[in-house]
Amino acid sequence: MKNYTKAVLYAYPFLKNIGKEYDEHVFNRAILSYRSDFSAERIALYIAGEIVEKQTLQQVEKTVDEVLSKLSDVERTLVAIRYFGKQRKIRRALTSGEKGGWSERTYFRMQRRLSEKLGALLAAKGIDERYFQEELLKIELFEKTYRFVCEGKDRQVRWNEREWLAGQEQEYYGSSS
Repeated sequence: MKNYTKAVLYAYPFLKNIGKEYDEHVFNRAILSYRSDFSAERIALYIAGEIVEKQTLQQVEKTVDEVLSKLSDVERTLVAIRYFGKQRKIRRALTSGEKGGWSERTYFRMQRRLSEKLGALLAAKGIDERYFQEELLKIELFEKTYRFVCEGKDRQVRWNEREWLAGQEQEYYGSSS
């Protein structure tokens, strides 16, 4: 999966409440504009930019919602495990199904296939690398998540997944002897 796709998915949980925060920020900025040293024109441009940014974030949220709605329950669980940090879903996924759940190999193969599918679905909806670089990377949330991914800090997520899988396999095979 490309880094921009990962950044969009890691940022997605934060998009749920961001509209309200932007509304409050814009309102406060407008109310307190009389205290500013900047011209009214400059403040108006700033506020307009914040409103456009909020609309962009809401559109990305809507697009990701549409993409996630096209996934199966298992695929949505895999996305939640990897990108949304849903620990309970990890436990449930690892302990359900045949032979105590997914093997490490099966799990990572499923994640790889899903990554390719998500990238294609997002690109089909207009969130491709060009759009990300030209529009979304200007927004602090995406800039930070993209840096997080590019610096390799998301490797800790996969390490945590491996530990969970190893612990589950040990628990499963250890309990039958």
